[in-house]
Amino acid sequence: MSLPRSQRQWRILVASVAGLLGAVALASVVSLLITLNARSVTDHAVRYDIELEDRGDDLRVAVLDVRHYHRNILFTGSSRMGLADFETANGELLAAIDALGELGINEPGIPSAADLRRMAEEYHDGFRPVIDVYGTDRSAFLAASDTGIVRLKALESLAQDIDKLGEQRAAAALTSLDAATGTATVVLVAVLAGLGLASLALGYAGLHVVGELRRLATAQEEAAARLADALRAKNDFIADASHELRTPLTVLRGNAEVGLAMDSDGPHAEALRDIVSEAERMTRLVENLLLLARSDTASLDLERESMSIEPWLVELGSRADVLAREWGAQLESRLTARGRAHLDPARLQQAVLALVDNAAKHGRAGCLVRLTARTVGDRLVIEVVDDGPGIAEADLPRIFDRFYRVDKARARARGGAGLGLAIARTLIEAHGGRIDARSTVGRGTTITISLPLVGSEREVALEVVGA
Repeated sequence: MSLPRSQRQWRILVASVAGLLGAVALASVVSLLITLNARSVTDHAVRYDIELEDRGDDLRVAVLDVRHYHRNILFTGSSRMGLADFETANGELLAAIDALGELGINEPGIPSAADLRRMAEEYHDGFRPVIDVYGTDRSAFLAASDTGIVRLKALESLAQDIDKLGEQRAAAALTSLDAATGTATVVLVAVLAGLGLASLALGYAGLHVVGELRRLATAQEEAAARLADALRAKNDFIADASHELRTPLTVLRGNAEVGLAMDSDGPHAEALRDIVSEAERMTRLVENLLLLARSDTASLDLERESMSIEPWLVELGSRADVLAREWGAQLESRLTARGRAHLDPARLQQAVLALVDNAAKHGRAGCLVRLTARTVGDRLVIEVVDDGPGIAEADLPRIFDRFYRVDKARARARGGAGLGLAIARTLIEAHGGRIDARSTVGRGTTITISLPLVGSEREVALEVVGA
């Protein structure tokens, strides 16, 4: 017995809706799998491939620094400051090797971090002892120096190989991401074709569903393309900043310092000093840019430790006082806080000093800068207050943006690049804190930092008044 037409149509409609819902579910699962695959490729590129390139370049810069101080000793002889600089550079070289080792490199033709460290230690153990006989056994010193230079050259060559491998791996990751995007397009087109067939029975409503799914598919494809472009731009930025700025600046500064060491009173001494000063300023700018770039890739490493904040505040007040006086300002510090926090002391100090530097730099001559720290509940609150010209209400929401300068002419005259407040915000937020600003034109500006403390302790006064 045949079913009435209405019942047949109802069953067809139900079957069509069920098929349509099944196709939608299939499209959702496929889209999720494609997105997860693209994210996996991207995460691997950011966490390993780009870091491999960046840390390989850090290793090369560290080798160049050691070679620079090695040559200083070779040309000018041993001195207490020269030995201290040499040992510091050697320590940074070992730290760069350890940082490289944290990635867990296991690539054909690339030595392990242990092998690199052994080479660095062999260089140091071979050259350091003969520095003490520089004036008594010149031939032994020169022989050891030549051997040391050869070893440093070998380390530099390996660093270049690691850097090049990182570039190749990052490029391969981008290729994989492009392939994943292409596969996504093919699969989604096939799913959409099935949706089109299933929606024929649903009429006008079905057409709307298909149109919406097509829009979503196009949006997903565009998002994948933007993700690939962003990763490529990030890779290009880090590579360009590392290769085109950091290494040449290190070589330029090193050569200028060697020239000054050889003839500090010559006709070109002033020009060489200017070169050293500007190279150092540009190096700081490059480091700031790289710090911000690493924060964008979620790879900003903080060396956190659980520590008492009182000694850290004492050191902070002392350094802030020196920094303010360099700009002709007067610092008044009142640090009334105690407790423990889980933080990177160097990075957090860098953030606060950036605020002090900004306040002293942009205030009038002899201006007063106040630095305070207090405990409020389970949070550490730090404030930097100045009595400068203040910031207009329209500019206040943008002062933490990169490269934004309220007074461009004054900032340019004083060497500002518009990165200090952006870096401060990046470092504070990386610690799980907040940073806010309030200002009144003609009366000054207050920057407030709020950071979480570990546990709770009763507040006691610790007052440090700067000169």
